Amino acid sequence: MRLRKLITILDKEFHIIQVKDDWSWMFDSLFIEKSCATFRKTLHNTGLVLKNSDFIQRIYTAFAPSKYILQQIKNKEIKDVLLIVKHPFDWNGKAQGFIHFSEQDYALMEEMRVSLYSLHTPLDKNRNNTVVSTAQGFAKVIGLHVEEEFAAEGELNPDLLLGLIGSVKEQQFDHFVKQLSRQLHYSVKTMKINNTVGKVAIVTGGGFVPHIVREAKEKGVKTYITGIITPTKSDYDKKYYPKAHKEIEKIGVNLIGCSHYLTEKWAMIYSLPYFEQFCDSEFIEDKEALKRLE
Repeated sequence: MRLRKLITILDKEFHIIQVKDDWSWMFDSLFIEKSCATFRKTLHNTGLVLKNSDFIQRIYTAFAPSKYILQQIKNKEIKDVLLIVKHPFDWNGKAQGFIHFSEQDYALMEEMRVSLYSLHTPLDKNRNNTVVSTAQGFAKVIGLHVEEEFAAEGELNPDLLLGLIGSVKEQQFDHFVKQLSRQLHYSVKTMKINNTVGKVAIVTGGGFVPHIVREAKEKGVKTYITGIITPTKSDYDKKYYPKAHKEIEKIGVNLIGCSHYLTEKWAMIYSLPYFEQFCDSEFIEDKEALKRLE
């Protein structure tokens, strides 16, 4: 399939022109040289990131364009690929946070004719069962019976709701935590207030945000699930986490952190049927990311 035709369809489906997203703080000189000018437009850093081919014969989806993911694509020996990711850069929450591409990363993508397409904010928007949002994907995994949407993405996208509220069968918090840990093969992090699960909210990834947790509490939520509730080593967390932690502690809900990767990878899996209508599509598990969960 022609890349231009596919990008036109994806841009329309995910409202790329309307969605605002800012990754300019990650633009180093090499990225500016290699990336698409359209991606670097102010507050519109979403959609096609890198173009290395005019034709696409395979779509891969992944959490992020990590070195591991790029190497897996090379190992498959398939060229003319569109790699569709949640994040336009790799992520390591145990180290510096988001990671710049290296010269070797660009060389590999050019060699294998890998074009890159990012859906960071667009994939957070709750929409339907064909294109599955991050919250919808994780809700499927944990068996959340969804009752309502909430949590506007922010001032840039006030109409984009990224959270879900509903109920689960298990109502003892300690049992629910053990259940999640077994299911995810990861020891989830907690900030426990009491042993009642009650109404549950999901805001994946970086949902450790005081005003969103407060909104959930006001809607009757007793247990709030997100990706990261403990500080990473990123400069952002060094600056903002202590204040956020103090504010959220005062709100008084149970919190569960299931890691950035494990809360958001499911959208890339459950949305495969949508991408498969264009060409063969496959999710690539990042086994290196699984070793460094926050």
